[in-house]
Amino acid sequence: MKSVLLTLLITLVAVPAQGAETNNPRELEKQLEALENEIQKFKQMLQRTRGERTSLEENLETSEKEINELLRRIETLQRDIHQGEDKVSDLLREQRSFEQARAVQQRLIRKQVRAAFEIGREEYLKVVLNQEDPDQLSRMLTYYDYFNQARADQIAVYQNTIEALDQVTRNLAHQNEMLRVSRQDLQSRHTALELARAEKQVTLNSLNDAIRAAGAELQTREKDRERLEALLQRIIEGVVNLPTPGDTVPFAARRGELLYPVAGAITNTFGSTRIAGKLRWNGVFIEAPAGAPVSAVHYGRVVFSDWLRGFGLLLIINHGDGYMSLYGHNEVLYREAGDWVTAGEPIATVGDTGGQDRSGLYFEIRHAGKPTDPQHWCRARSTNGQA
Repeated sequence: MKSVLLTLLITLVAVPAQGAETNNPRELEKQLEALENEIQKFKQMLQRTRGERTSLEENLETSEKEINELLRRIETLQRDIHQGEDKVSDLLREQRSFEQARAVQQRLIRKQVRAAFEIGREEYLKVVLNQEDPDQLSRMLTYYDYFNQARADQIAVYQNTIEALDQVTRNLAHQNEMLRVSRQDLQSRHTALELARAEKQVTLNSLNDAIRAAGAELQTREKDRERLEALLQRIIEGVVNLPTPGDTVPFAARRGELLYPVAGAITNTFGSTRIAGKLRWNGVFIEAPAGAPVSAVHYGRVVFSDWLRGFGLLLIINHGDGYMSLYGHNEVLYREAGDWVTAGEPIATVGDTGGQDRSGLYFEIRHAGKPTDPQHWCRARSTNGQA
């Protein structure tokens, strides 16, 4: 994960809060010190989390992070290939245009050569000397000059067309070679992705078997929740002095008007029971197909973008005034800590990371660290992204 400390420090310096004494070097130094302390606690918490994990959990994290990177690279390659194919199409059209121009110019030059041959049956000097009328002589000289200049201009245009056609042909060959390499790279990434997914499934099956054999599902889920709460506490402490622009609509003013981050059926509601009624859901689970786009529900800054046990690839956005939104079990994360996001902006894709047996998005809204029912805040999103 990119250095959270670095991105947050840059933010603090770059975007001063309204009314904050950010011009006071001493006050700024205190804020930076406090923020650094909270980030250090956060890092120590992650280290403790790693120390408590089994090798299977570590393998699961490695596999899911690898899949995340592979999918991001595949999407980049697919965009590059699409753009490359558009360039090839443009170059082919340009090539055909030059070839047509070359054919027209060749016909014109042939006509001029034929005309020059007809005129050339009588020597130029002889024609000139046989003219007794000075006006006729002047007209003949002018005619010959025009004819020769037109022929020279036509030849120059033809040469330019040939050079341009050669350049387009070279560019086309270069672009086709780049496409060939990109397609080859894409194929190898797809192969690596299939292997990574197969390895992940083997690890996940072994992990679930181990949990069931030990009868430790409740204990595992409780520890997962404890880690999330500890993470959120560190984030709250770390962003207490983090400024937010004052010209945006406050999160609280959007209550009941936000769109859910993904279209799909809510299969687990806020407060409903899980694991034989011994735990409750602090958010909602929205069932959706893997790869479906996940959108930010409101303007804010990403404060966490990484893998967390029990939640997989998790992204957390700070919206200011103590409000945060959480997006768990993603397959791909598009934003990193420190990034600004806007409402409706794609931030991830739906997945089943973190030990899920079905694809979907786990979504929470928090205020002052406490979970609140997303159904009081959000409206259903259609498959085209609208309400």
